[in-house]
Amino acid sequence: MGFSPMGEIAVRLAERISDRSIYLVRLTVEDPEVGDVGQHFLLILPVYVGVGMSPAGSAPANDEAPQHIEQRWRTAFESSAIGITMADLAGRFFAANSVFRNMLGYTESELYELTYLDVTYEEDQKTNQELVGELMEGKRQHFQIEKRYCRKDGTLVWVRNYVSRVPGMGGVAPFWFAVVEDITQRKEEESARRYTEEKYRVMVETASDAVICLDESSAILLANPATTRVFGYDPTELIGKPLTMLMPEFLRKLHEGGFKRYLATGQRHINWQGTELIGLRKNGQEFPVEVSFGELIQDGHRVFTGFIRDISERKQAEEIRKQAQKAIQTTQAELARVSRLTTMGELAASIAHEVNQPLTAVNNNSSACLRLLANERLQPDVLRRALEEIVADGTRASAIIARIRTFIKKAPAEKNRLDVNEVIGEVLAMMGHGFEENRIVLKSELAQALPPVLGDRVQLQQVLLNLIMNGVEAMTAIVDRPRLLWVQSRIDESGDVLIAVRDSGTGLGLEADSVFTPFFTTKANGMGMGLSISRSLIDAHGGRLWTTPNSPHGAVFSFTLPVPAGSPS
Repeated sequence: MGFSPMGEIAVRLAERISDRSIYLVRLTVEDPEVGDVGQHFLLILPVYVGVGMSPAGSAPANDEAPQHIEQRWRTAFESSAIGITMADLAGRFFAANSVFRNMLGYTESELYELTYLDVTYEEDQKTNQELVGELMEGKRQHFQIEKRYCRKDGTLVWVRNYVSRVPGMGGVAPFWFAVVEDITQRKEEESARRYTEEKYRVMVETASDAVICLDESSAILLANPATTRVFGYDPTELIGKPLTMLMPEFLRKLHEGGFKRYLATGQRHINWQGTELIGLRKNGQEFPVEVSFGELIQDGHRVFTGFIRDISERKQAEEIRKQAQKAIQTTQAELARVSRLTTMGELAASIAHEVNQPLTAVNNNSSACLRLLANERLQPDVLRRALEEIVADGTRASAIIARIRTFIKKAPAEKNRLDVNEVIGEVLAMMGHGFEENRIVLKSELAQALPPVLGDRVQLQQVLLNLIMNGVEAMTAIVDRPRLLWVQSRIDESGDVLIAVRDSGTGLGLEADSVFTPFFTTKANGMGMGLSISRSLIDAHGGRLWTTPNSPHGAVFSFTLPVPAGSPS
């Protein structure tokens, strides 16, 4: 006919279509799985229709030159948005459009040296050959296959091929006609989706928590293996059963009502993240659980996934921790009391002096009254003044004894609103004679109108007394300079009440970091517990106790106490 094999094929195809021999059309019509192939073929078929037949499928509307037919065919072939290839029955390519060539990265001449098996990935060759064999044997008229091609650069490309055997026509031998769709992106997306699904499946299957999926009726759709350990049920026993079988009776109505309300209004009756509830095992045992739920809406249906953790061991550990904490607090209280008793022992001389003064005055005034009575020189005014002084001195002695008893008695901590300056004054009064005896110059700088703090009076007295006595003892060896002790109170930068005790003693030096360590002491007869206990007491009040060097000599012990909310600043 005087034109190329491509043109020959185009004419023959057109002729076969006009003869109602619809080999290619059958690919589209008879295989419903090849939905988008029909779209690709329809881009080609109108060319044939226009060339070989009228719209109604009757005889050709006019006679066109073979050259025009070939040109139209080639234009459609090359302009197709999908790969098109033809190969002889041995599988060697003899025609391929630019889409297919670009898909594999070969030039036209390079591709025509290859067969379809040469470019098919090794693992996919067997399946491909089996389908070709069935086509050759007449068992099928065409086939579809998803496989991998090896590109020229060695990379793989996933394709979906639609292959048909075109019978021989006149001088043209039978050949394979294939439409090739690049589905690499779809395969990558499917692989990513499968990886994600597999990852979550493994997570659910290996999770130590029970994982349960519910539908909108609260029926169980899925339960993972951990459900057996947590609830005692085999997962198959739970499928289709209501979630309420895993909860005690008193929770079932609450769940059913709350679940219905949520479906109707979207209003949750509990927090869906980390809520502590009570579960029910298969054997009837109730136990504490922590529940978290999520919701997925797919195809108009709601699916709920719950993660249920058995927290029995955690609750037991919490109870043990509470008991241990209570025991620690009891021990700390006993240690604090021992420390107070020790402090009282160290203050015995000072206390004796403080008590002896009012008792001596009482004795003197009583003796004067007796002499007046013996001499029968009663002067009512003199007698009244003497008796008033006796009462005042007795009250003073009684107050000293009361403070000591309160300080050393065994009683639980009791926090009340306290005036810090008042507590400081009580401690300084208790130390009164100790300052004189040790030649200490006391300076107090107490800020006025401090807000009250919330604390235990005896414990704060104990801390202050310990810090003051440490300061006094640090200055006992000082002979070349004044022994100065400052007690200060003020509001610090954070709004807390700050109390500081400064001395002009020997300082702490390298021992500054160790003074709060239990059983560390620089005293010959010390226990090494005073500062450690003091820090724990301040910590229990929500404050902080620390030490810094004093300039030019000595050390500063400071502690803070938080101001309760609502207190005037």
